[in-house]
Amino acid sequence: MTRAPGAVRVEAPLPSPLSNALHSTILMTLAHGDRFGHEVGADGIARVWAEIDHPAPTRKSTDMAEPADPGAPGDTEYRTLITHTSECAACRSDRAECAIADRLSRAWRAARQ
Repeated sequence: MTRAPGAVRVEAPLPSPLSNALHSTILMTLAHGDRFGHEVGADGIARVWAEIDHPAPTRKSTDMAEPADPGAPGDTEYRTLITHTSECAACRSDRAECAIADRLSRAWRAARQ
């Protein structure tokens, strides 16, 4: 965790392998940040990060934060992915793979580029 003027940034290394259930949990957690992303450091370690603005934003009583920019590239695809993974039994299980979640993840990544 690092503090910057007006925000707090939290970073965490990504575990490997990454199950569907853990992938869904990470995405839902990142959604609570005001900004978030994924990067590979100079050390070769993949990390996810989220920044939270101060003062702490007020949130609605939902599982997902309201985005800073609802028109941002990939927002619709992200919301579709989160909805699916939170309702799909296969996605919520460490033992199952979900072809729909894989397709939605690819669509989300493509839309953000």
